[in-house]
Amino acid sequence: MAIPLEHSQDQKPEALLSQPAAWSAATIRSLLVGTLLLAVFWPILYGIYRSWFDPGIYMEHGLLVVPTAVYMVWTQRDKLKSIALRPSGWGLVLLIGGALEAALGLLAHWIWFTRTAFLISLVGSIALVFGFSMVRALSYPLATLVLMIAPPTFVFASATLHLQLLASRLGAAGLDWLGYSVLRDGNVLEMVGIKLSVAEACSGIRSLLAIIFICVLYNYFFVNGRSMKTVILLMSVPIAILGNAGRIVATGIAGQYDSSLVEGATHEAFGYVSVALAAAGCIGLHWVLQHLQKMRRSKHA
Repeated sequence: MAIPLEHSQDQKPEALLSQPAAWSAATIRSLLVGTLLLAVFWPILYGIYRSWFDPGIYMEHGLLVVPTAVYMVWTQRDKLKSIALRPSGWGLVLLIGGALEAALGLLAHWIWFTRTAFLISLVGSIALVFGFSMVRALSYPLATLVLMIAPPTFVFASATLHLQLLASRLGAAGLDWLGYSVLRDGNVLEMVGIKLSVAEACSGIRSLLAIIFICVLYNYFFVNGRSMKTVILLMSVPIAILGNAGRIVATGIAGQYDSSLVEGATHEAFGYVSVALAAAGCIGLHWVLQHLQKMRRSKHA
């Protein structure tokens, strides 16, 4: 049976929703469409899964993205049940469009293009079975899934290079401000008795991706208001950069006392501590914004 592009406005949402048979049919259709989607995109999904373990692109947080998005949907289950079922034929257009994008990406060997095609087809599948009202209700979990896909190679390489140089400059400035003798040559910091090289792994790209994911998660569960969520998410970038610069400063100071501390387990520990501090910084920013908001409201009360 053909699915209309949009349901007639004369149809009552209550009539569409109150019938258990309608939801049963939608559930069956979603299982069929979901199975087809997984079968078609399985090689691409497997590639996404493997990318999470690639030490060169720092996507370890990808392991948590899908379970997080699923949990977000689970927390909305009561709200989702109240949404009227309005299947849209435009969902089929998106579904086919995503499949064509994936095919084009495979022919052009553009990995990022093929992987984002899955998300387009996923949105189309939801619209096809449940309607665009459901897509809107699931917009935040669906947007979160973008974080499971590694950025395009050219974007990743450019961002890594710029972050390396920025981290080196900030680290050198921090050490100099604290009174330590330091000479910067590109991404290499020379101090008394040691030489620190801010390699790709120390550029901050790993912590940046992790902090963005943490802020997305924190925003969903603890932050109210679109504007405040936007501010916290945007500020996560400079906070992550400053956190990584602090890591370089701490490494340089530790290296003045024991040169073995600039590498190995201690060096990795500094990285984890910098991520934790950056995450705490985002939470602290939320507290400050809330406090300012309360002060503004009290003045206008």
